[in-house]
This record gives sequence, C-alpha cells and structure tokens, in this order.
Amino acid sequence: MMDIHDFLHGAGLVFIFLGIGTIIVAGIGLFRLPDLYLRASAVGTSAGLGVASIVIGVLMMDFSWLNLAKAVVAMIAQLLTSAVGSMAIARSGYLNNSLPAEITHTDDLLKTRRDQHADSPDQSTT
Repeated sequence: MMDIHDFLHGAGLVFIFLGIGTIIVAGIGLFRLPDLYLRASAVGTSAGLGVASIVIGVLMMDFSWLNLAKAVVAMIAQLLTSAVGSMAIARSGYLNNSLPAEITHTDDLLKTRRDQHADSPDQSTT
C-alpha cells in the first residue's frame, strides 16, 4: 500500500521533471527564437518557472520546516531576479539598437526613448 511519503516522493519527481522540461524547452528557444527580445523572454521564463518547479519538487521529496523556509526564500528570490534580469537584458539590447525580428510590427517603447523620438524631425536612422 502507498503511504504519504511515497506519494510526495512521486509528486516531487513530477515537479522536478517539469522544471527540467521547462529549462530544456527554453534552451532550445535560445537557438530557435529569432531575436534578443524573445530569447530574453525564454530565459526569464525558464529561470523563474523551471527553477521554482525544481525547488518545489525537492521540497516535496525532503520536507521539513527548515527546508520550507529555504524553499520560499529561494523561489521568491529566483522569480524576482529572473524577471528583472531578463527585462534588463531586453532593455539594454533595445537601448543599443538591437533590431527586433521582422515579425515585430509595433514599437511602443519608441515614445519613451530619450535619445530619439518617433515624431522628432531630427531622428537619425541607424
């Protein structure tokens, strides 16, 4: 008969493999996606969701109150830093004139640029 520890161990393995799968898919996206912005999105998603899923899985396999506190701190830090980091990478690329893929049709950030504006007559094309 299956007890709670066996169930938690199995569920933990499922979460770990989901996290690994998320990271693998994002790694493939780094090679297949067409521009910096989509790649930064893939890395942010992978780092946030993939690592958080692995931490949840490990917590389920070896639960203790101390491990729960560590897992909560690790997940909050990982989710915050992955989102901020991927946005910083994308913003840096944008400010250094990294061109988006041709499938991108709008540029909503052009209005917020300090060095060039869409409606200014002295806009330089680089």
